[in-house]
Amino acid sequence: MTGVTDVLVVAPHPDDDVIGCGGSMAKHVREGARVTVVVVIGRERSALDDAVTEAEFAAETENAAKILGVHRCVRFDESSRDFALSRRIHLDLVRVLREVRPQVVYLPHDNDDDVEHRMVHRLTTEALWMAQSEFFQEAGECPMPAPRLVLGYEVWSPMARYQYAEDIGEHIHTKVEAMRAYVSQLRHAAWDEGIRGLARYRGAVSAGSGDAEVFQVLSLRLPPASGPEGGRRG
Repeated sequence: MTGVTDVLVVAPHPDDDVIGCGGSMAKHVREGARVTVVVVIGRERSALDDAVTEAEFAAETENAAKILGVHRCVRFDESSRDFALSRRIHLDLVRVLREVRPQVVYLPHDNDDDVEHRMVHRLTTEALWMAQSEFFQEAGECPMPAPRLVLGYEVWSPMARYQYAEDIGEHIHTKVEAMRAYVSQLRHAAWDEGIRGLARYRGAVSAGSGDAEVFQVLSLRLPPASGPEGGRRG
């Protein structure tokens, strides 16, 4: 993770980024990276938060991003339950990818039980390919370089298998505080308690103690080797 300047997190819904990789996001910010979040699908109302206005809910998202230190939050506000993959939404994400040119990308893992999470996983993996190609110039003429690392995070369904664990011990309180910014969502479930418990469990399993987030490694591009034979590090 050294030398990372730009990180992109793709979240299906508001708060998914906090639940899935909020600790890692705060850690990137602490280490000097700019973190951009794309929220694909807009808010879905329920009887538990129907009294919350759109402005109030937008303020929750802004407050959570501010707590984590997010540099920029892009909201597509696609319709929930009617969400469908299309050329337009692909190009919207390609445009952001080509603007940010991230070294690290986070997206939902590929086997989440939530159908919209799986759809956003597919959207992001396809948009990553599109953003690196010489085509789709309507979304920006300059293709982006391949990210160093593409990671799948867990939200609704904890992963049975993962390949990478990130120590977030110094950032777990920031992650929980960001989750608590979503006051309306805590009326549905105690997500702040859930993410703290999952982080503690992941820390115990991966390192014996502490707090961690775990990820599916979807793509890994090693930097050039340094030294006389490897040349200058890129």
